[in-house]
Amino acid sequence: MQKSTAQIKKFLSDESGPTATEYAVMLAVISGGALTALAGFGNGVQAIYLIIKGALDANF
Repeated sequence: MQKSTAQIKKFLSDESGPTATEYAVMLAVISGGALTALAGFGNGVQAIYLIIKGALDANF
């Protein structure tokens, strides 16, 4: 019984688990931000191409 109690105490005091969780949360936040930025950038590029296409269609 004392051996299992000692193992439980050791498990609860181990901080390597929360560290991995923190890295996972950081990765999720960074990935979400990157995807949002790329989506906005893609819309801006598409708008520029549509302006150029409209100008070319009007002049040719």
